[in-house]
Amino acid sequence: MVEDKTDKKLKKEFDEVESFVGEVPTVTIKGKEYKLRRLGVTDVFKLGRIMAVGAAGMGKEVGKLDLMDPGVVVGLLLVSFPYAENQCMEFLASVIDVKIEDLKNPELFPIDSVLDLMKVLVEHEDIKAFFTKLGSLLKTPIFKEFSKKDLT
Repeated sequence: MVEDKTDKKLKKEFDEVESFVGEVPTVTIKGKEYKLRRLGVTDVFKLGRIMAVGAAGMGKEVGKLDLMDPGVVVGLLLVSFPYAENQCMEFLASVIDVKIEDLKNPELFPIDSVLDLMKVLVEHEDIKAFFTKLGSLLKTPIFKEFSKKDLT
């Protein structure tokens, strides 16, 4: 059986994008440096739920948004805060390995800390690799066909 050219191209793109962290990403908040952990499969589901809540809060469907745009991803996360506070706090605390109670403490994490965390998170190599691969996957014929279907 002849392998489809699209499948070969997709495999090549997947193979070219390695999820690696050469230097551990860090964020400095109030003079203290926090290392971000590697992101894994369970984080996809956590972020997916959080972003779906954000999209619903904006009255949008996640599938119709440009998830390749880091600004859109950050926007979805920010919009989701009032609707998914617990999930957001759990995720952010786990990424920098602090207790949720500490993250809620304004003496340790002032109000603008969330913006510092979002900035370093969207620049995280694991996030970049995931969204690059997702973008390639969404360009495949099967996903293009799927996106045309009305699932309601």
